[in-house]
Amino acid sequence: MKAAVFSGVGKPLAIKEVEDPKPDGGVLLKVLATGLCHGDVHVIMGDWEGDIYVKEGRILGHEILGEVVAGGKKVKKGDKVLVYNAFGCNTCKYCRSGYYQYCERVKVLGIHEDGGFAEYVKVPDEDNLVKVEGNPVNLAPLADAGITAFHASESIGSGEKVAILGTGAVSLLALQILKNFGAEVTVVGRNLAKLSKMKELGADEVIVTKGEYTRDLSEKASTRKFDYVIDFIGSDLTLNELPWMLSRLGELRIVGEFGGTLKVPEQLLVLRGLRVRGILYGKKEHLFAVKKMYEEGKLKTFAVPYLLSEINQAIDDLISGRIIGRAVILPQT
Repeated sequence: MKAAVFSGVGKPLAIKEVEDPKPDGGVLLKVLATGLCHGDVHVIMGDWEGDIYVKEGRILGHEILGEVVAGGKKVKKGDKVLVYNAFGCNTCKYCRSGYYQYCERVKVLGIHEDGGFAEYVKVPDEDNLVKVEGNPVNLAPLADAGITAFHASESIGSGEKVAILGTGAVSLLALQILKNFGAEVTVVGRNLAKLSKMKELGADEVIVTKGEYTRDLSEKASTRKFDYVIDFIGSDLTLNELPWMLSRLGELRIVGEFGGTLKVPEQLLVLRGLRVRGILYGKKEHLFAVKKMYEEGKLKTFAVPYLLSEINQAIDDLISGRIIGRAVILPQT
């Protein structure tokens, strides 16, 4: 089969013929669509070296939708399925609470095992498969971007004031979810085209920044304090003094992983009762929630399709900010 293979830090993915995977107790999927996540770019650029090891020769791609080819008892041949891509030990306290992504022995396809930038992928546990119907290109982003966006927006209620930093694919989904929850949302970003899309999707206010996210938010926001600030970038440019923008009992949720450092005065946390929370992926129930919203027409994924042979162009387009929505790779030709 053809696959896009990790060839080392800073190098383009190599399109190669590799051996087909076998079910071997799992489920074999024909990959119909796999979303291109910024996490894939972090791996390729070496941003996570020292934290997450990805060996050369690994097939990347963790946001997967496929068609069942073989294996499984709860799914049958021909079923279209989204992959909940956190395979834990099933016995630790994190797995028991549904947070498989925090398991000490977690396996993720596209990181620890071969992933979805290929014509076929092996899924080790059919319990991580969720049946879907519809266009695979549009559905695929729900498997990661959708789950993460829902987790980042969870428990935020009607009328609460939220600031979103960043205008990427996960932010686009989170905005739609938050508006469905009835929140008031301000979006801060650099890309005018993406900010225009955010406004079209119902953002109450958009703020253009050249990089000083917190300063521009403070100076230009009609609402000076927020119940929640959700940082989808996670760099020094966004995290700098961000907790000062929170109201009393406010919460900072950090989703992006661009290596920033958060510095918070202890008294600010204590006297205002602030909370800081990291958001990594989400629970399987979050996948069911965004799937339901999508089926009800409350959520658009803004998928942009690329052939497997075009994957390095897709990566360049993502890095350059030319994609409004989610790049989705189509391995089947």
